[in-house]
Amino acid sequence: MREKERMLYACLGDSITSEQVTGIGTMVCRKLGMELLGNFAFGWATGSDWHDGEETLTPCCLEDLPNEFSPKNVLSNQVRRLLKAAEDKGRSPRVIYIAISTNDGARDWREESPVPLEDDTEQVCKKEYGALTRRSLGSALRWAVETLQRGCPGAEIFVASPLQACAPESDQAAVGREALLTKREIIRKISGFCGVNFVDSYYESGFTGEIARDHGHIHPDGEWAERIAEYVAAAIREKMSLSE
Repeated sequence: MREKERMLYACLGDSITSEQVTGIGTMVCRKLGMELLGNFAFGWATGSDWHDGEETLTPCCLEDLPNEFSPKNVLSNQVRRLLKAAEDKGRSPRVIYIAISTNDGARDWREESPVPLEDDTEQVCKKEYGALTRRSLGSALRWAVETLQRGCPGAEIFVASPLQACAPESDQAAVGREALLTKREIIRKISGFCGVNFVDSYYESGFTGEIARDHGHIHPDGEWAERIAEYVAAAIREKMSLSE
């Protein structure tokens, strides 16, 4: 058996990554020929923990979650589930793919965002690990990456920027061009700070706003999901010198 077939792969993310909706995270694993430890993504997941000012509303949760916007459905809980799965299996993943942030800035029934979007990367990068609150996308992403680096020290981590989208006016706070570019910058800077691989899906996947208009709007259709998965898999192959 070839070495790459013995490698474990895991992914974290939202509906675009999750098997509940688009499933790109699992497609990447298949294209790499790796063994899937788990696709821990859920639809409507956010990078940031939910919070009301300085009060965190997100509880620790290791259970499977439905495709819904809720305080439990966040990146930090996906990290906890991944680490538990690795512990149960007695092996850590060699590759971890993180593609989340689409829903950061979205509003809930209160018509305000429990995960407001702000670029506080400069302040986040000055903090000690133990002081990270996870109450912003930058803080949550740094916590996730550094927690995984501690728990899975042999893993190569790849963190993707959000895809471009074609969204109605009501969704601009989360998936409008300005919001998506802000998220891209946060993810790019945190990835660089943590020394992990940045996958620039926004600019390099080929899924533009115009293409999104005819191929899924926010969730790429089957044709484009396969194309994006191949783009991600190629980025991983190149970094790790894996053959097709």
